[in-house]
Amino acid sequence: MDKLPVIEVSDFVERLSVSGNYQRMVIVADINAVDFTSPDMEGYTLPVRLNAIFIIVILQGKLQIRLDYVPYTVSANELLTIMHTHVIQISELSHDFKAKLLVIERTFLDECRLDKRTPSMLGYMQFRQKPRTTLTPDETAHIRLCFGVLEKKIALRTHSFHREVMQNALVAFLLELANMLVGKKENLPRPTFSRREEIMNQFLQLLFEHAGEQRAVTFYAEKLCITPQYLSLVLKELTGKTANKWIEEALIMEAKIRLKTPQATIQQVAEALNFSDQSTFGKFFKKHTGLSPTEFRRY
Repeated sequence: MDKLPVIEVSDFVERLSVSGNYQRMVIVADINAVDFTSPDMEGYTLPVRLNAIFIIVILQGKLQIRLDYVPYTVSANELLTIMHTHVIQISELSHDFKAKLLVIERTFLDECRLDKRTPSMLGYMQFRQKPRTTLTPDETAHIRLCFGVLEKKIALRTHSFHREVMQNALVAFLLELANMLVGKKENLPRPTFSRREEIMNQFLQLLFEHAGEQRAVTFYAEKLCITPQYLSLVLKELTGKTANKWIEEALIMEAKIRLKTPQATIQQVAEALNFSDQSTFGKFFKKHTGLSPTEFRRY
């Protein structure tokens, strides 16, 4: 799954009204529904990968988004954290949507580790498994103040140790966030997961890693040491969708990401996704989207 197209942080900076930007590695922005109706932001309504970690605090309205093929609706006084490994697709924004956004280039975040024995704050909080968190109004207000501190540190452009100041400010921000989340019961690890929940989580991880290469339910079932029938039964009961449906949706998302890469031909996309030829890929894509690959690229 390497070599998948990603949107770089530098590209994202050009598309938003940014209130604070440290060397295109740490970005603070105020975003609203209007931002995503401009032609420059059209790409974000399609599936993409971003080469950064996103922390979004919803201040007003609602955001509907898919992360790794799973839909989420995020409302006011909720926190959404999107890891750089996520496939994301914005489905819908309410007209009154407003949020505060922090973007951290992932290599810069790695530099901010407290010591070699301590994983990054984001890894510690296991945001990849649980990207959405409910906040109290007071907690939302406190995070907004923390955003303000970051903006002030970003503005210290003549500081002789600006990089170190930014690293410390970012660690402080993440520690404040971690302290807030550690006390929440919803973020405490569950003592046990049911066997079916474990199967679903493991399947979704496998799907994220192999959706562009493997389309057979048997492949995923064998990896999980269960039968294809049992895998589909578990997924149907827990999510309402069979294994085949999950695989199809994931493959379509991968195809959309690759088709929006200008330098890739349709034939190359078909080959990358292990279709026998361009025609077979085209028929599959049109069956599930209503558009041919060529039409989708013009859309």
